[in-house]
Amino acid sequence: MKLSELLDELRANLLRDASTLKSGPPDTYWSDEALVRYIDEAHRRFARRSFCIRDFTTAEVVQLPLETDIALYRLHPAILRVQSGRVEGEAADLVRSTHPIQFSGNNPFTDSVEYDVSSSGGMPRRFSTDEGTDVEDEYQVCMFVDPRPTAKETGKLVNLRVIRLPLNKLTLEKTDAVPEIPEDWQLDMLEWAAYRALRNWDVDAEDRTKAEKHKERFEEAVKECLKEVQQRKMFQPQTWAFGQHGWGGYTRT
Repeated sequence: MKLSELLDELRANLLRDASTLKSGPPDTYWSDEALVRYIDEAHRRFARRSFCIRDFTTAEVVQLPLETDIALYRLHPAILRVQSGRVEGEAADLVRSTHPIQFSGNNPFTDSVEYDVSSSGGMPRRFSTDEGTDVEDEYQVCMFVDPRPTAKETGKLVNLRVIRLPLNKLTLEKTDAVPEIPEDWQLDMLEWAAYRALRNWDVDAEDRTKAEKHKERFEEAVKECLKEVQQRKMFQPQTWAFGQHGWGGYTRT
């Protein structure tokens, strides 16, 4: 749905904020600017909570160029999670690791990935994303690769599969813009915008009960969407992963 359609739905059907005057100034409680601001917040919040925007094609987001002797990279600010990464030209994905494993001095993996822990540099074979940094007061996901790339690997791209936030804000300047979350959930997304609007209403007319009901429906929709996203894993083949918890047992993924 276009932003203009979502704005009409929010004002007319959720908030019942429609003027009945035939002339004179608009008889409404909320401005378009305010409602679009709430819709934009709802859009980002739904995406963050449900993990429903998955991307492996947007070059500016999912392509990470390697640099000589650089191990830690700040990822695109829209990225919430990294699902996998593969260096271009390589046949296999990078092996996911963690900070403790990366710096333990030992390679705990017993799969087919060849990795020389004594190497000071070379083609990255594993990565971790539990490194983080504050960039201009905002948390930004960082990715650590190991080994450090050498001049030979410089310029090669790590192609990522990620879960991310929307890339662009919804604004009145572009009312034909379409939200990035799936269309099936766009009307449910408006429940948060309605909650915001009612919570910020004039105190004399505030309806907290109605606001909370909109919030509850939004939370229900997020859970439904998240469950649907997680159920897609049922269609992926199960694999065995050995030794990834620092011991000799196994886990099934």
